[in-house]
Amino acid sequence: MNRKSLWIALVLLSVTYFSGCGGSSPVTVTISTAPPATLAPNATAQIVATVTGTAEGVNWSCTPVGSCGSFAPASTATLVATTYTAPATTGPVVITATSAKNASVTASANVTIQANDGIAGNFAFYVSGLDYGLDTYSLAGAVNIAADGTLTGEQDWNNGFDVSSPAGGDMITGGNLMIDANGSGTLTLITNNPNVGNAGTETFTVSFVNNNHALIIESDGNGTQAQSATSSGSLDRQTLPSTLTSNFSFALSGVGSLGFIVTTGGVFTLTGGTAIAGTVDVNDATVTPNPSLGNAFTGTLVPADTLGRGTITTDNAELGTTLSYYVIGPEAIRLVVTNPTQVFNPLMLPPTAVGSAFGQGPGPFSATSLGNSVFIDQSNAGGNLFAAVGQIVPTSATTSFIGVADDNESVGFSGMFADAATIGGSYTIMPNGYGSLTITPGDLVSVSLLGIYMVDPAINVNDPNGSSAGGTSSALLVDLDTSVAGVGVLVPQTATTGFTGNYALGLQDLIPTTGFSGEVDFVGNAVAGTDLVGSGTLSDPKNLFGLGTVDTATFSAPITPDAANAGRYEINPFTVTVNGTGAPIMIPEMANAYEASGTQLFWIEDGMDGRASVFGGQIQATSTLGAAAAKRTQKP
Repeated sequence: MNRKSLWIALVLLSVTYFSGCGGSSPVTVTISTAPPATLAPNATAQIVATVTGTAEGVNWSCTPVGSCGSFAPASTATLVATTYTAPATTGPVVITATSAKNASVTASANVTIQANDGIAGNFAFYVSGLDYGLDTYSLAGAVNIAADGTLTGEQDWNNGFDVSSPAGGDMITGGNLMIDANGSGTLTLITNNPNVGNAGTETFTVSFVNNNHALIIESDGNGTQAQSATSSGSLDRQTLPSTLTSNFSFALSGVGSLGFIVTTGGVFTLTGGTAIAGTVDVNDATVTPNPSLGNAFTGTLVPADTLGRGTITTDNAELGTTLSYYVIGPEAIRLVVTNPTQVFNPLMLPPTAVGSAFGQGPGPFSATSLGNSVFIDQSNAGGNLFAAVGQIVPTSATTSFIGVADDNESVGFSGMFADAATIGGSYTIMPNGYGSLTITPGDLVSVSLLGIYMVDPAINVNDPNGSSAGGTSSALLVDLDTSVAGVGVLVPQTATTGFTGNYALGLQDLIPTTGFSGEVDFVGNAVAGTDLVGSGTLSDPKNLFGLGTVDTATFSAPITPDAANAGRYEINPFTVTVNGTGAPIMIPEMANAYEASGTQLFWIEDGMDGRASVFGGQIQATSTLGAAAAKRTQKP
């Protein structure tokens, strides 16, 4: 071989060698196992990078530097995981994997560090129930929840007996929201009023249906505290500031001057943003005549503050001469009687009540505003305990209806109930949305006369921020019978095809015991399919189950469609296992549910279970919580 040939051979060998060592292959980095789009403060996640074109791995970093979290280890080989720990503070973070071979080659992923799946902002809440002294109480308020879950706000609390908030309401000076990935958790409010909750601290168990709406119960727990309480209600995102619309329907429930249940409902017009004129129906068994229907009233509204709290004064003492309201939006407010004037005898106790008012939209209304509907009607512990749930179908006459319903009434320690009772009757609706619905007496035990107050068809009365069924209207409902009194809602029935998936559910269980009526409230989550299977929290301050004042409960029951009545379901045998401080106990229950749609049902305890207790409540389909997934970027 001559020298020239030898030189060519060496060059070719060199090219082959360097090419085989990867000198011409590009280095790439991808984040092949990315972190979740959102993480809670101090949470951890496994992250993996895949590297090609080099045997060296990556170095991990993040921004903003100093407040974005940490990695263990900070450098990894290809396909080897690092553990990322989120910072204690909330906010956006960018995680970057940088090639150890070539610092210009990176891949990144965006993560939002947020508490409570990002649920933050202004929320209004309201509940009604029993305090430890067995006084029926009313509570409404508003909180501003920060991104880290801490909060401030204000509220009005009134049990009509010995405890109420001052004229300006209670200040909520601290507290927090803490929920898990399922939307279940606790809302703690620290107030400046030592007479509410446990020495001024109220605890609520929450179950979020979506980012804007939750079912809640007060679950203070400690029965040794005079004002620890149990109750049911909701928490809803506020649109602030909001200018209230002109026409509203309303309904409230509470107790009157003698401590017995009083319900009120009607319609009013708001003129010039401050002047109120309306009509109210009253069910108060301590006065004559009862019910008192079609009473004209006037009032004045004071615009809301920055948290959405305002006041209303009226000239109708049964409705309440002074009320506070909390804005959810232009067509939704919560109402609570705050400083009532005694009606009949200055030595008697002042009444209390809580409820809602919803806008009526453009109107006018007529008989055709009411279509196929599902309703719930329930008392509080201040009256004869009962709940009724059913569905109605207007007939071609447009002022009559047929339907089916369940009723459960506890009279003393014996009960009267009706399962899948055939009902019929008639209804009237005035152009201003004021109306009534009469069930033929005897069809549904004691329930026969209902005041119905029509609402804008665009409003979902069970979730004021949610979408409505459209078409026909919903209505607020007040029971005006002489022997029972309650409140509820009537909503369009748009589907009877069954319910499956994930649900939040709540109930208020009224239990007759010696000398008084006790109350247990429940909120939790369930999966519906062939069976209804779930768990949640029971608030039981009087320790009626003997296991503690805040208990956990699990349940499972088959769901059986009623073949004769589409949209009605039997949920039994319904076995509830209660776990508290003692050995678990199993409670046999029976329940029935009525479907307004696949996302909204009402349920009721079946009196056939022989427990003499009465519960009613809601089952609402849940949606994914939190912000949308952050967009991930990659740099080649």
